[in-house]
Amino acid sequence: MRIAAPLLLVFLALSDAAIRVPAQMRLKDGTVYELQEPPHLKDGRFVFTTSKGEHYSLSEREVAEVRVLAPSWSSRAAPNPQDSRQLGAIARQQRRKRGRYTAVAPRPTPPSTQDAP
Repeated sequence: MRIAAPLLLVFLALSDAAIRVPAQMRLKDGTVYELQEPPHLKDGRFVFTTSKGEHYSLSEREVAEVRVLAPSWSSRAAPNPQDSRQLGAIARQQRRKRGRYTAVAPRPTPPSTQDAP
């Protein structure tokens, strides 16, 4: 845990604050909290807000793991049609809407439906 906390702090410092990135915190007793954003480490305590809006502060020793989850598709910014650097992304988006795919942007593979024995 001593190594994971500094890595989390570096990630938080370098991350873009404009997009909220959800996180998940698992405690050593098995409790799992869904967080609005990654927790802040202050004076050996994790300070965080759950997805329900509740504020908590827990000792670093109580936390087993903190996972940063990928942002939802709805929170990602759509390409700006006025930005010439995003023309490739805009063209790809238009092709997908029409059902056309290329070697550069192939059709997404469907998720596997096979269950492990």
